[in-house]
Amino acid sequence: MFCNSVAMDAGGQNVDTADTAITRGCLHPATGEAMRYFEEGRVYSLQIESTLACPQGCRYCYAPADASRTTGLSTGDITAVLASAAAMDVKAVDWLGGDPLVREDWYNLALHARDLGFVNNIWSSGIPLADPEVAGRAVDATAGGFISVHLDTLDPAIYALLHDGDAGEKIRAILRGIENLIDCGKPADELVNCITFTRPLAGDDLTQTMRYFSEEVGTAICLTQMCTVGRACRHPEWAPTPGEVRDACRARDAICYPDSSHSFGTMDVNKFYCGSMVCVTVDGDVTPCSVIRKGFGNIRDQPLYKIVEDHRGELLFFGMREPGPNASPCTRCDQSAVCWGCRAMAYYETGDLCGPDPKCWRAVSGR
Repeated sequence: MFCNSVAMDAGGQNVDTADTAITRGCLHPATGEAMRYFEEGRVYSLQIESTLACPQGCRYCYAPADASRTTGLSTGDITAVLASAAAMDVKAVDWLGGDPLVREDWYNLALHARDLGFVNNIWSSGIPLADPEVAGRAVDATAGGFISVHLDTLDPAIYALLHDGDAGEKIRAILRGIENLIDCGKPADELVNCITFTRPLAGDDLTQTMRYFSEEVGTAICLTQMCTVGRACRHPEWAPTPGEVRDACRARDAICYPDSSHSFGTMDVNKFYCGSMVCVTVDGDVTPCSVIRKGFGNIRDQPLYKIVEDHRGELLFFGMREPGPNASPCTRCDQSAVCWGCRAMAYYETGDLCGPDPKCWRAVSGR
């Protein structure tokens, strides 16, 4: 599935792309190609936030608190964005929400993207996949790509604290959805379980959940952190401390990357993924990632390629690649070959896209 080679990162250091922290943290199966796009300052993957509708009801979601009033991108908006991305030679589309699988036209859009030459990746709550027909279509649409589901905990009491609705039924639906994907032929190592780390998960619960998905199911893990934006603003008490983040990431490393020489901090994606991606939000804004709600143009005013051409440096974090004397300590970290902290966390806590990541214990300790 993953390539095995050695590449140079943007700082001129050799990075072994067979290293699990690179392959898993890059997410894309074509690791070497994604890293090459990063090195060239190009967009490898396009996130399309097609809707904010979602059956999971995460109470810490970064989506706007009034998300129910947002209609989402029109089919015409999306097809225009895909055409522009194809002209840029973008390689992958990450379908986001909310939950992109709740759109009636999601499958047709994914097939259209595939016809244009894109690899499709889907980030779903996992709940719609409990329907075997939806799961089968998702497997068909994501050939060569990955599917991510989102289950923070297997404990119904903790789940009920963090989400709306019937905790037990939603957990069962997500687990059933994973079974359906595997039954439809999706290899477990092309599946990802995304966990948003909040204080209620700290300690044994998080470790048990990661061990279950990694060791029993065989999926990758994407450990992300709660940013205090959107619905999460209502629950600042759920934001973990740097020490809790450190312990969570060390547990993640021991489970997912035991033989790796690298580690990365608050977000379980490495800089090669974050630094070769742009997002189109439900409002049409072009941002560096879906969590960062700062737009650098809108696809209803300008084509995507023009926005990227005019704002490449901001969208792809060039300030992290060629750091000056006042650069983020993330650029000087001993893990900077693969990690530059979470840019969303830096933005919301410092107001600077290229600032320090205040939730990373390495940045806090000055390492």
